[in-house]
Amino acid sequence: MITGEMRYQKGWLGMSDKNESFGSYLKKLRLESGFGLRRFANLIEIKASNLCDIEHGRRRMPKERLEATADVLGLEKGTSDWEHFFELARTRGELPADVQQMAERRFMPALLRTIDNVKLSDDDVKQLIEEIQGRKIIGDGSS
Repeated sequence: MITGEMRYQKGWLGMSDKNESFGSYLKKLRLESGFGLRRFANLIEIKASNLCDIEHGRRRMPKERLEATADVLGLEKGTSDWEHFFELARTRGELPADVQQMAERRFMPALLRTIDNVKLSDDDVKQLIEEIQGRKIIGDGSS
């Protein structure tokens, strides 16, 4: 069985297909984790027929089941696998479900407008993220 941490350590997402659908990714993760369709459907509390439809792109995963599904698959919040899972689950033009709640934070609109107004490049935004993550680690006393 491959855990979310193992996928993260291996840089699993670096090999993902850019045209990959949420359903095919979900199925791949489910199979790699050793779950049959019916057992997995029971664990995430949806009908097996609905899970089959989701995996084949005929139905969308209910937003309220996404986090529980990621947890059952062993995806760890904050990892690239977690982010990829939620990114694939979103519809075009909407924020991923795990980010929507963060968008409601008091200073988030100001932060995003500032990034846009000063025309930060993708590399600049990546560096900003790394700086923020570095502060979190230092603040946690784990360095």
